Amino acid sequence: MIIEAPFVDAVTARVDFFEAHFRVHRTKCAALTYPAPLPTSVAGIFGALCGWERRLDGPPKEAESLLFGAKIVSHGGICRELATYKETPKNVRGVAPIILINEPRYLIAMAGEGVEQWYKLLSGGSFHYLPYGGQSWFFPKDIGDFRLKIASETKEIESYAPKDFVEDIRMGRDGSIQMLPVVHNFSVDEMFYFVEKDVKLILRHKLPSVEGIGLYSLRDFRWVAG
Repeated sequence: MIIEAPFVDAVTARVDFFEAHFRVHRTKCAALTYPAPLPTSVAGIFGALCGWERRLDGPPKEAESLLFGAKIVSHGGICRELATYKETPKNVRGVAPIILINEPRYLIAMAGEGVEQWYKLLSGGSFHYLPYGGQSWFFPKDIGDFRLKIASETKEIESYAPKDFVEDIRMGRDGSIQMLPVVHNFSVDEMFYFVEKDVKLILRHKLPSVEGIGLYSLRDFRWVAG
């Protein structure tokens, strides 16, 4: 579902982590990571900062009518480490490889009616909780540069989109692109394009966007509380 949003208020913010891991859907344990947090994770980051009450059955009420998205601005490299895990209720323990993003910098965004009130709260430096980079032990390094902007519809984005949405890809010399599965409701094809640096996704139809970030409703993604 794409919400009609030709012009809406949007809040953007820069978020840096020492390390981050946003687990790819359909992967066992914690092997692969998305280059940038999905809209559900972005809502979790804003929710922590704004103090939204967490729910097990879905997104916070404050986020239900908003749009979210993110893109990776830079990082210090990708590494592979071993991590211990525990499966419940079987109480099975083990060790599995995990892909980490070192020192990533993200630009995150939310848009929709009423976001100005959250901008006023956040721009004043009043945070309820600090967010984490996909896993609770990945702490934020810095959070700031909150800005109130206008989101508009476009066919060119620089973040991520369902494969079926993409008509063309314009890749520069230093660009990077990945295809990873995402559990979503847009189509039967679960693959998403994730891009960074000098890459633009040319879409088949317009999508709400701000600062090159495609914005999505949380209703189109599986919500996992954790």
